[in-house]
Amino acid sequence: MEISLIIRTGPADGPRLSLALNFIKEAIEQGHTVRQCFFQSEGVLSATQHGNLAAWQRVADDSDAELLLCSQAAEEYRVSASGPFRIAGLGALIEAAVRSDRVITFV
Repeated sequence: MEISLIIRTGPADGPRLSLALNFIKEAIEQGHTVRQCFFQSEGVLSATQHGNLAAWQRVADDSDAELLLCSQAAEEYRVSASGPFRIAGLGALIEAAVRSDRVITFV
């Protein structure tokens, strides 16, 4: 099964972000494919926080998933893409949703 994720979890909600990371790890272990993680709203802050970069780099290495920062949110929070992240618009999210079997949102 191909899965895409929308992650809107802010930095203040570490347990929910850990839940997203554990979900991805478990999905990969069960043989599913993670197509994309799209970070929206405060999710761009959670993704790019220094303490979280290693975890997201592992996701990129283990799954070949695209790790995309919402262009509007990146502009709003003045976040630039580096490492495993790229900046993309909602069109990339829609394309992934169409090509995935499931889209899971972490808010």
